Amino acid sequence: MKKARFAVIGAGGIAQNQHIPNLMRSPYAELKVVCDLDADKLKAAQERFGFANMCTNHKEVLANPEIDAVLIATREDSHAPLTIEALDAGKHVYVEKPLADDEESCKPVTAAQERAGKFVALGFNRRFAPAYVKAKEILKAHGGPNLIHYRISDEFWLRTTRFSELGHKVGHRMITEDCHIADLLRWFTDSEVASVYTMSPRVDEHAICLKFVSGAAAVIFDSGYCRKDLPKEYLEATAEVGCVTVEDFVEMNCYGIDDVEPTVKFAGHTHPKVDMIHKLLFQEDGAHAMRAMRRAMRNYERRLEELQASGEESVELWDLQNMKLPLGNYSVDKGWQWAIDHFAQCVISGETPKTATAYDGMMSAKVIDAAMESARTGEIVRL
Repeated sequence: MKKARFAVIGAGGIAQNQHIPNLMRSPYAELKVVCDLDADKLKAAQERFGFANMCTNHKEVLANPEIDAVLIATREDSHAPLTIEALDAGKHVYVEKPLADDEESCKPVTAAQERAGKFVALGFNRRFAPAYVKAKEILKAHGGPNLIHYRISDEFWLRTTRFSELGHKVGHRMITEDCHIADLLRWFTDSEVASVYTMSPRVDEHAICLKFVSGAAAVIFDSGYCRKDLPKEYLEATAEVGCVTVEDFVEMNCYGIDDVEPTVKFAGHTHPKVDMIHKLLFQEDGAHAMRAMRRAMRNYERRLEELQASGEESVELWDLQNMKLPLGNYSVDKGWQWAIDHFAQCVISGETPKTATAYDGMMSAKVIDAAMESARTGEIVRL
């Protein structure tokens, strides 16, 4: 079977935790080369995954006629320029989110896509998460969604050392995390956002209230001050009558909607270099298994920190340091593999992908820019 020939530009965390293994096991893609400026990082990634070719100059990748598409997983500020460069070189592009910080910075990408006549897919993979695909199908068939509550939370701000080391600015969380949710809510409602109002009790913790042209309303509840034992994401949406909830991608429940299965459980997402048992546990036990895993990982971290602080060597410390744990937030199926497989199939067939486009990246950036303006001014921003 013909496969789409991919290059990955950027060999950091998201590439190694998702894109490299997903491309390598996709039946529709062939990973030809991985490129990164850091030769040591490249070598370590090659030893970990066993891909054949690597290079440190992305221009070599773009000049290679054997490459059909590039996957860009570099720093956020390079996403738009590299996408334009790849399009001008005649490549299809799958680029990680966000496309850019604001609407204006995204416009040259949409122009480059029109010039090139190539596909651009944004890494808004949640559109392909099996739980969300099912939830949207049910809501659409029952007059909704009308009112949506979306919580996304983690412990990022509690790890202040990491935050300062990465040089992230205030508002970075909105740009890098909430851009995902803004796109997802546009997809769920099949509507653009009409107005935005943001309330922020402290830095990088906020409620973003969205009113859609369709009449639907949503609130994004986002906090970087929670611990790992709290499930990271939760969706609740009302239909014409009844409600659909999805807990961290592993379990969907329907209430008051009598012609559908009340509870559906979804398998987890796996990585070839870590423990995979969670995939089966999530499929069997849904949210219960996911919550148990998160509590266990939180307790593991606390105990490891205690033992390391004591300075004493022990069998328990050795065991904890050598555990092959699931990848935490990457253990649930947020649609990464499905999105890559679909995009690769479209590169082969020429069929227009259902992935988020450069336009969707631009509209998501527009919503987040408005949310940040509202947080600064305390006023409703109308789009």
